[in-house]
Amino acid sequence: MARRRILYALALAGVLLFQITNENYLAHFLLGMCLALPLLSLGLSLPGMLGCRLELIPLPAALDRGEAGRWQVCVSSPNGLPLSRLTLRLTAENLLLGQRERLRLKLSGVARRRPVELAADTAHCGLLELRADRVRVYDYLGLFALSPPLPPPARMLCRPVPSPVPPPGIPEGQGGRPSPRTAARRGPGEDYELREYRPGDPMRAVHWKLSSKWDELIVRERWDAPVPLPLVTLDRFGTPGELDRMLDKTLRLSRALLTAQRPHGVLWLEGDGSPRLCLVGDEGELRACLLALLGTCAPRSGPALDGRPELFLEWGSPTHRVHVTAEEGGESHGR
Repeated sequence: MARRRILYALALAGVLLFQITNENYLAHFLLGMCLALPLLSLGLSLPGMLGCRLELIPLPAALDRGEAGRWQVCVSSPNGLPLSRLTLRLTAENLLLGQRERLRLKLSGVARRRPVELAADTAHCGLLELRADRVRVYDYLGLFALSPPLPPPARMLCRPVPSPVPPPGIPEGQGGRPSPRTAARRGPGEDYELREYRPGDPMRAVHWKLSSKWDELIVRERWDAPVPLPLVTLDRFGTPGELDRMLDKTLRLSRALLTAQRPHGVLWLEGDGSPRLCLVGDEGELRACLLALLGTCAPRSGPALDGRPELFLEWGSPTHRVHVTAEEGGESHGR
């Protein structure tokens, strides 16, 4: 835009010089045209500039590591009004690895909806994000520019690549019982304590036999003791290659446990040392767990779970733990 403004300023200076040295009809006409042309260009361009909208689309929204993925940048103009030129500054980032790539696009002659596709880097696992940092749309002469609203970022889930394996053997009494979430779905009377009736209690919870014996309303209140789940744990730090191998094994174990119809937990430490636990009982919860695993930056080195033994005391009873490492065959079992 600076180059175009300089050229226009030179043209205007030449016309003014011609006007000063030649006081005739042609000089007046050229000066008037030179002054009116930017305003005419802005008036014709302004409806399209004000209505310009952008959309960032991941294609596809989720894929396995190494598969071909792409981003689609769609520019639309209202009622087919053509846009002279757009410049976009984009950032593509892997939120797990913190790797960023700056992209610049220049589009010209945009009418209606024009998609532009960019390749997505799927070499490593992670939650990939494409966001627009700056968008400028110019008038036909390139002298004026507007910044349309920035579109929401697009995200693509680049999943680990698991291989099918049998589920790990879980000793009897260590994570073999249902989780509190599934226990809460059982009928009343299996795990409960007795107490006096309080206003608002459902009548179906009244223990009528004891109420008639004690001559007052007694209610059965179900309680859900924290039952330990099998735990899949990992130290979520390392190089991109190490993280890929660890996440492959974590997804492999989680899928194997789901195939065996065993709810389980996935436990790791965030970069600041805070524990993160995801309960996995179906494919939807597994996807939410993957989003949590891949959606925040993993450091090259960090706190290890073995240095936080107090985390495993919260389960209150023996818990079967499968710890995933990046080494070949790196799966250790323990309490």
